[in-house]
Amino acid sequence: MQRGLISLSVFFLSIAPARASVLGSPRQLTAGAWSLSAFYQGLQDKELNFSLAGDGTCTNRTGVASFPCSGAGTVEGRADGGAAMLKAVYQPYEALQYYAAFGAGDYTLSVASLAWTNVLTGDRPGQIYQAGVKAVLWPDTVAGPGLAADLSFGWQRYWFTELQPAHAASEASINQRLDILQTQFALQTGHRFTGPEKEPWRVGVEPYGGLKWVRDQAWLKDFEGGGRAGGIKDTFTPFLGVHLKVYEKEALYAEASFVNGWEYAAGLSVRFK
Repeated sequence: MQRGLISLSVFFLSIAPARASVLGSPRQLTAGAWSLSAFYQGLQDKELNFSLAGDGTCTNRTGVASFPCSGAGTVEGRADGGAAMLKAVYQPYEALQYYAAFGAGDYTLSVASLAWTNVLTGDRPGQIYQAGVKAVLWPDTVAGPGLAADLSFGWQRYWFTELQPAHAASEASINQRLDILQTQFALQTGHRFTGPEKEPWRVGVEPYGGLKWVRDQAWLKDFEGGGRAGGIKDTFTPFLGVHLKVYEKEALYAEASFVNGWEYAAGLSVRFK
């Protein structure tokens, strides 16, 4: 009875927009310096298209999204979520940074069936882990903006326990786990504009942006039916951000990517040394 739900979820999750790693400023730190960042990262109204394979998508279970047996076509979906994150950055050398981040958040999947929209949710916070390295290819100077290359890997895990709408309580209860392995590569550039040197707290505004490639490989496990399947989605998206230095070692920043929906982040960064 779970076959239709598993098949539908796998097709949707194979292109689900997982939370990409926040890039931050391309500016280099001094050798031996490190920083901590706390930020909120959100995902909103990310419209998706996925294709039915024409096999295994039909079901007789009431309350589960259903399609004609052997049906094919394109279906639109949507993803929303939010997470609280903590990120540490360390620069051991002049132009190379290492970083790691972790956090917890929620993830909601919506997909339209023939007559209604089905929503998969869970009441248990998901886990998010990321690690990466950034190389400053060209430092930011008065002669021109800086350029950096960023490579990161991440893993996310979410649990889905409820499917709506449902005609009975037994139909609303599900037990599924989603794992996402993410690889991201980005090229970014930015330049800092500072206030007068004599100001004691010298505000610095640094707009930055670039292009990133994100590969999401998702696996969905159904603990009731025993099924397990996954898929891969590659995405290219531009991103924009701003880094606002308010004191010598404290800064606020915000970042967003905006292809096929919105992914955004905002937080506080504190530099040490």
